[in-house]
Amino acid sequence: MFSSQLISLSANLFFQSVVKHLLTQGDAMMLAAMSSLEDQGIYFLASNYGGLIARVLFQPIEESSRTLFSSLLGLSDVNGENPRNIEAAKTHLTDVMKAYGILSAFIFPLNPVIIKQILHLLGGTEWAGSEVYRLLSLYCFYIPFLAFNGITEAFVSSAANGSELRSQAGWMGVFSACFALAAYLFLSVGDLGARGLVYANIVNMTVRILWSLHFIREYMHHHDNDITLTELCLSPHTYITGFLMTTITILGPELFHSDSHGLIGTAGFCASYIILM
Repeated sequence: MFSSQLISLSANLFFQSVVKHLLTQGDAMMLAAMSSLEDQGIYFLASNYGGLIARVLFQPIEESSRTLFSSLLGLSDVNGENPRNIEAAKTHLTDVMKAYGILSAFIFPLNPVIIKQILHLLGGTEWAGSEVYRLLSLYCFYIPFLAFNGITEAFVSSAANGSELRSQAGWMGVFSACFALAAYLFLSVGDLGARGLVYANIVNMTVRILWSLHFIREYMHHHDNDITLTELCLSPHTYITGFLMTTITILGPELFHSDSHGLIGTAGFCASYIILM
């Protein structure tokens, strides 16, 4: 009734979905096993609110990009290699990656000061100076990693054949081991609580992004359309400015008070950074 190729592809995708589900739920299992109830509550508060950005902003882009990649690269597989389709997929990927890079350049330096003001408005000084603020600020640093992983894996899932999907599923197991090891080191050894789990998730996303970028580079090279790092990255000026501003917000949070003067200072800081960018 069904071709063996279709059954094999379906099995690969099913196994990959199971591994991704375990990775998605792994943070809850690790947190329940290695942290206190207070840390669990704070983490889920931060992940629920921080995850809204990923679900509302990045998920539609990821799904529409997956559809576009499947259309362009699938046609190339069915009708033979089409350089225009490969180039169109590459252009879309680099455009989205650069857009995410620009957004990240704003998120990293500005999120601690903006989050502090928002929490002060919602919960007063107790929230603005509590572990909730520190964890939510850290979780916002994690969101760009989610975005980059989403778009790169969308390309991989659209471009990979059956054997490559099996290889990716195998590597997912390696990524799970990396996450478990990082979670153990940050939670049990480092005793960082909920923040340790965010660090472990960042490690997990980093290795997944690196693997996807390696696949994309090899895929493009195979189709005689090499992709370089400069096509994916922003200008050095952007990175230097973002790094300096991020350092200021991390090392000097007391500079941004929650009163009216603090609001003015925060607005001035944000405006100055936008102008410098």
